[in-house]
Amino acid sequence: MITNRVFIKFICLLSVLFYCNTSIATDILRVSIPQMPVHAVSKDEGVLVDFVKVLAKKLDQNIEIQIVPFSRSIYYVITNQVDFHLPFIKPQAENSPQDNFIYSDETIFHVNFVLYTHKDRFVDLTKLVNYKIETDAAHLPFFSELKMGSSCILCSLKKVQHKMTDGYIFADSSTDPLLRENLPLLAAVKRQLYKKFEVKMVFPKTEKGQSLNKALSVIVNEMRLSGELQQLLSSVDFVYNDWQIE
Repeated sequence: MITNRVFIKFICLLSVLFYCNTSIATDILRVSIPQMPVHAVSKDEGVLVDFVKVLAKKLDQNIEIQIVPFSRSIYYVITNQVDFHLPFIKPQAENSPQDNFIYSDETIFHVNFVLYTHKDRFVDLTKLVNYKIETDAAHLPFFSELKMGSSCILCSLKKVQHKMTDGYIFADSSTDPLLRENLPLLAAVKRQLYKKFEVKMVFPKTEKGQSLNKALSVIVNEMRLSGELQQLLSSVDFVYNDWQIE
């Protein structure tokens, strides 16, 4: 009788260990992507939506896609409501204030962060703390010199146009399309490169998050080596173009 109980406990333990080791492969994964032009227009349209679908196929499991505001997407990761988020820049400073999620080992692409200002207003890039400059609210903790968060790209560009702020800093791949579409309303906006950043996926700080990071990073590395990654993400990973509104 005792032997049977020990045997049953042993089988149960094996079952738990098996579940832990295969949970990534058996669960439906959840990803949140911020709604932005080009990157993610809807859960069915956008270059990052297509990228996630490729990851799902290579991982051989379903990934449920949610398209939400940027700050909410990061909140979902921090509170473990999704399994990962993309995209997010990797801070260049070693003493990053954000340590409540895991950055992917692999970089998925690079992004140009651009400073948008009024053509009649000079902004010294080395003294941004002296100006009223907005950036996306979810990125605010990474820019110690900036104090103003925004959740609306077009709204921030309009503030620049009407000199309500001194500038706006964000990714050109998501900001430029809105600028081009609204040129008549934003004719006084000018552009200059701020910094180029590595872009990562981010995961909850959990054992599953660590495992998923390893699994997806292997896939991303393979895609990079084959050239598939650059081909898929070429519309958001490009050299900065210093075009200006005429």
